[in-house]
Amino acid sequence: MTTLANRPKTERGSAVTAWALLIAIPCSFSNFANAAALDDIRVEVSREACEGLAASQRNFIVYATNLNPNQSIDAHFKYDSVPAQQHFILFDASLNPITDRFPKFHARRLSPRETAPIGCMNTFRAAPRPPGPLNLPLVITKQSASYVEPNAPEAPAEDARTLAAFYLQDGIDECAQGAKPPGLFYLVNLHPYARLSASIKLLDDRGNNVGVVAANIAPLSAVRAGCSNGSSKPASITDATLEVTPGVATSQPPAPPQGAEPQSSEPPRENRPSEAPTFPLAPLSLEITVQTQNVCAASIPPGWIKINDAWNPTVCGKPSGIAYNVWTIQRFTDQPAGAVIYACRGAVPSGWAIVGTLWNPTVCGHPSANPPNVMAIKRLN
Repeated sequence: MTTLANRPKTERGSAVTAWALLIAIPCSFSNFANAAALDDIRVEVSREACEGLAASQRNFIVYATNLNPNQSIDAHFKYDSVPAQQHFILFDASLNPITDRFPKFHARRLSPRETAPIGCMNTFRAAPRPPGPLNLPLVITKQSASYVEPNAPEAPAEDARTLAAFYLQDGIDECAQGAKPPGLFYLVNLHPYARLSASIKLLDDRGNNVGVVAANIAPLSAVRAGCSNGSSKPASITDATLEVTPGVATSQPPAPPQGAEPQSSEPPRENRPSEAPTFPLAPLSLEITVQTQNVCAASIPPGWIKINDAWNPTVCGKPSGIAYNVWTIQRFTDQPAGAVIYACRGAVPSGWAIVGTLWNPTVCGHPSANPPNVMAIKRLN
């Protein structure tokens, strides 16, 4: 028997080359197939607003579509913050501190011609200054993809508790001092396209169980869970489940909203950390009712103040292009002394004083530059 080592040098070279080709051919075919699968995935922004905390006309659902009419695809997506690679302090389901880092990665299987949600354009974290939250823009891009055989098993279900976390917003007047750092806990759903249902155990100051509160949270959104100190503070998540929003068969991918740029691998202009936009939520007022309403632009009755604006092509002149023709206004005459309202910058009502200003490109004229367009006003008497 003649071994490779016993063959002439030229034959040994030919044999090695042949083996190399045999190895390279399936690898090249696999790479080609994966590249083709990636080309069959389209990522776009829809016209549908994301649910949940501080829902905004600029926070749209991002969809992925499998353009292949015959084969299912396992697609992997990258979720990065703007600016990129940010990290935050969160608390896990047992309220242990953890570091939350971007980018993140999630996968979804798409059937032939299926369109399914894969995330939102924003998520939420604690703001550097109260009242919060920080509106954190996201960039979602496709990373890799592969064709899968019919009836191939999917990846094991994700552990819902690992995708449920708390963030602590400090500086909230209604949350008292105590054994733990004072602030308001929010429960945030870290999953980009599944709803989170969770049960939160509540404790009193002595550590006694005083009840359980249930929460159902839209993907990437958050809900108020309670103060970190007090007679009914969050202790841990006792139960959690994820419900994936199903996709639909479609012949055309969802179209982007008018005036909005399609989602792409190119990130938008990065904001400096000091310019990170925040939604102007009214401060927590546990025993105060806040009245708001939507009106056509410039139609503010006495006793009300503008707190936001939006474009709606179906009302108030029906503008075909982006024009902020609908204003959201809030009544200020029924607020007690000490109340704070985050309003669009303008005339300050009598008896109120400006206590701060900020720039927020998602509200109040939506300026792309950095002049303060939001004012915090406080009632003096």
